[in-house]
Amino acid sequence: MNTYEEKYAKTKEKQLVLWKEMVHRVFGENQNDLIKITDRNQIIEILNAVGTDEADNHTFLPTSGGLDLHGATASHEEGRIELTFEGRTTYIVNPDSLTFHQVGEDPEWWYFRLNTKPFKASGVYEETTPVEQVFESELDKEVSWSMSYYGEEVLELEAGVYVDYAVREIGHLGYDEYGNSIPLPDSARTVHRGINGGSYAIFSKYALYNRVSSTYDARHNKVSDDEFRVYINNIVNSLNKK
Repeated sequence: MNTYEEKYAKTKEKQLVLWKEMVHRVFGENQNDLIKITDRNQIIEILNAVGTDEADNHTFLPTSGGLDLHGATASHEEGRIELTFEGRTTYIVNPDSLTFHQVGEDPEWWYFRLNTKPFKASGVYEETTPVEQVFESELDKEVSWSMSYYGEEVLELEAGVYVDYAVREIGHLGYDEYGNSIPLPDSARTVHRGINGGSYAIFSKYALYNRVSSTYDARHNKVSDDEFRVYINNIVNSLNKK
């Protein structure tokens, strides 16, 4: 084992202990091998605890790829929540439930799954009919495809006020009557609205699941909550036989 591997192994051992302790703090005496929460405030409280804990996490997105969760809060959009990821990336989602799965005794395979529901688009990007799609520009087609797959990326000027994300690239809101550019407000931020719904799987950042590149294909979102648990359980059983 080289120096990097030794250092990684020690860090992993420490992080998995922290992950286990974090779960115990979150659920206390109510910890079970399967827990389901539907109350929005409780979901926010737990996700915020996970995101701010010294136990590092990694969250697999509903489309593909993953980000480290840093926290959660109530959204200004009624009934929804905001997830804050690394790089100040913000997702607005419509929560359905948060489940915790304690698969086996090794916290490496203990994970959370946030299940979210679709919700209405902001209206910033116009929906087109099949006939209109024939005349779309390549940029329009790219935006339409992106929304159907990833959701809706917009620039939020203030709470609930959205404009095309491209305005961020332009750097201003147009010009006033004197020809001076109108600056973006200090509150402007990029927001990803998860209008298509889907699930987010949260593991310890040092879990083996995160080190396998093929798991970043959003396979957790292609099956039900129960089916994904069976999938993880089968992996654990296979590893235990070796």
